[in-house]
Amino acid sequence: MDALTLEQEALKLPPLARIQLAELLYASLEAERDQEWEAKVSTELNSRWEAYQKGELGSSQGFEFLDRIESRAPSQ
Repeated sequence: MDALTLEQEALKLPPLARIQLAELLYASLEAERDQEWEAKVSTELNSRWEAYQKGELGSSQGFEFLDRIESRAPSQ
């Protein structure tokens, strides 16, 4: 079934059914995006871990890091 036919059939549905269909379609896109994001984050984390193990990247204590970030943030 092509997209145009699918659209025409979907528009024949009652409003509540169209809303449910839209939510299902949106959720399917969101799941794909989440998988892409997780893959990118995993790649970045692995890269940083390898750099740390090779001595190419340093580390800091969690609270020290948070203090540095807070000092750079604009005052509110």
